[in-house]
Amino acid sequence: MASRTYRAEAIVLKTNDFAEADRILVLFTRHFGKVRVVAKGIRRATSRMAGHAEPLTHATYQLARGRELDVLTGAEARAIYPDMRDDLALIAAGWYVAELVDRFTADRVPSAPLFDLLETALRGLDAGLPAPVVCRWFDMHLLDRSGFRPELAVCAHCRTRLAEETNAWEPAVGGAMCATCAKKVAYVAPLTVRALKSLRYLLVSDLPDAARLQLDHALTGELDRHLRTFLRYVLDRDISSTRLMDELRDMPRAAPVS
Repeated sequence: MASRTYRAEAIVLKTNDFAEADRILVLFTRHFGKVRVVAKGIRRATSRMAGHAEPLTHATYQLARGRELDVLTGAEARAIYPDMRDDLALIAAGWYVAELVDRFTADRVPSAPLFDLLETALRGLDAGLPAPVVCRWFDMHLLDRSGFRPELAVCAHCRTRLAEETNAWEPAVGGAMCATCAKKVAYVAPLTVRALKSLRYLLVSDLPDAARLQLDHALTGELDRHLRTFLRYVLDRDISSTRLMDELRDMPRAAPVS
């Protein structure tokens, strides 16, 4: 008979309060995929595991298999990303990448590469890498690993090679569209040469190299718009965490909490 208990390295994607003192955790584990567990009594002041049940916590969890939900029985912290948590813009970006993982994954479907991608993004944010770069890098690699890589080399409509000119962006056809095809459509978003080159660079770069990308205000906004519309098309819904990111976008960066 298989053991009822098991250990899982995981990152908390989100939580929901449950019953009088419990909490449901959505864990993204390295080896078992997305797992929903109940942390009993975690909201009591005397709980020793409360610090391991917060979103974006990276820990090794001891779990017991349950009929509907597995039960959290123990935890050992691996990373809590303190510098990210001290900066609202960075933690908002952390919530964003966690929400995307939640939206793109089904329960109990293992994906170690996607776990590594999420961990890399959170470590990058904790190291102070620019949130817009981390998020756009994560967008591109998540789409690629999930089978939704945007077309960036040829026109997604007619398959001709994209010229070095202002082209167009159309999620419904799969990504970039050439200027000729764009003229036949009522409205498509312009895709500048800088934005196209940046998307290509993000897709083929690891995060440290991507962090060297210089994004001014205009380019940051364009990349954000294009990838947001693409993700919305793929998911058929908005990404909730973008609301907070929009509110913070033009605010000066807050000083770390002492």
